[in-house]
Amino acid sequence: MRHYIVIIFTVLLSANTFAQTQRMNHLETSRTFTVENKITTIQPLLQEADRQLRTMDYEGTLFKLESAVAQEPASAEALMLRAKFKKMTGMDTEAKLDVQMAESINPYAPSIYGYEGNGALLNVLSVEPERYVQPLGKTKKLNDYYEALDRKIAADELKNYEIDYIEYALQNIETDNLNEALDALEIATRKFPNSALAYDLKGMILKKQGNVEAAVAAFSKAVVFEPDFAIAWYNLGQAERSRGNYDKSKKYLDRAIELQSDLTKAYFERAILHKQIGEKEAAIEDYNAVIDLQGSAYMEAFLNRGLTKKMLGDFTGALADLDQVIDEFPDNADLRKNRGNLYLLFGMPQRAIEDYSKAIQLDDEHAEAYYNRAIAFLTIYDKVSACADLDRSIELGHDMAEEIKTYSCSHW
Repeated sequence: MRHYIVIIFTVLLSANTFAQTQRMNHLETSRTFTVENKITTIQPLLQEADRQLRTMDYEGTLFKLESAVAQEPASAEALMLRAKFKKMTGMDTEAKLDVQMAESINPYAPSIYGYEGNGALLNVLSVEPERYVQPLGKTKKLNDYYEALDRKIAADELKNYEIDYIEYALQNIETDNLNEALDALEIATRKFPNSALAYDLKGMILKKQGNVEAAVAAFSKAVVFEPDFAIAWYNLGQAERSRGNYDKSKKYLDRAIELQSDLTKAYFERAILHKQIGEKEAAIEDYNAVIDLQGSAYMEAFLNRGLTKKMLGDFTGALADLDQVIDEFPDNADLRKNRGNLYLLFGMPQRAIEDYSKAIQLDDEHAEAYYNRAIAFLTIYDKVSACADLDRSIELGHDMAEEIKTYSCSHW
């Protein structure tokens, strides 16, 4: 059958290759290229041709594609689908010619229509996973301090008034009364100048207020007064990372984990550091450690591990982690959008559209969800829906939407 199709296709090519090449010579490669204003009539042809190509009905695919290109010779999507067909049937040279023509009409067409595989969609999708890392809750941040305070009280390491100042500071930190907490800690460090816990809490507040240099000084005093204070080493590592001192940060975080092997937020912070210096595999190891320690109680680790796997191209692993997080947080629009991206990269546009639509249902002003859903609609040759979504994402201020619309919807 394939030999038969190749013979038919060769005959057809001999009739139109010269004309196709001539058209190439006249196509503009800039944005000034326009097509006659009309609503496309070839969408059903392309959708059926795509279905037939997936089921290896080459003969049916061929004639629908030829009909589509004949009706709209400047349709980038028709040319790209025909290029995919030619490539699959061994017509590599002719396929490249179609790709060149499509690119001259829409430079994003090869990425959108998957000529080199669905992974190329990363060139056009809105993918900013680091923006959707869920921050640690305030309670989780302070739990370690309450536990440290309890241990010191049990070991009779603190004086009564020192305990009162620290508890008062913690209560005010919980309610965001940072200045009140800082005043209490200033008094505590004057009355108890060797209080590592007081200095550490003081540093945490100073860092939150943007005074990182003063925070580092406070954390440094805490580890001098108490060299085995894991939380203080963690805070010092976090502060040095924020200053770009990555070697110091890694050293201090390693020390925190060495001192307290179940200090999950130190693993979490070190994973962020690993990603910043390009060591994503090491980051995944740290997320694994967090999950081993706390399991589903630490859903941020599943989310971050999934997004890191996505950066490494492990889409299956990323999807598994995102599935687990979405089960826990089903009403998070950003999570839905991220999973939609993975489905689209897996070649499952309908599942992607479902997730993007859910994200939009949860947040009607989610510009990226509209934009990415538009890309998903384009991949299934539904330009009506795609261009409507691009219009909405433009209204919401998405940077790339106007660019994609210029090339994909210019003849509407």
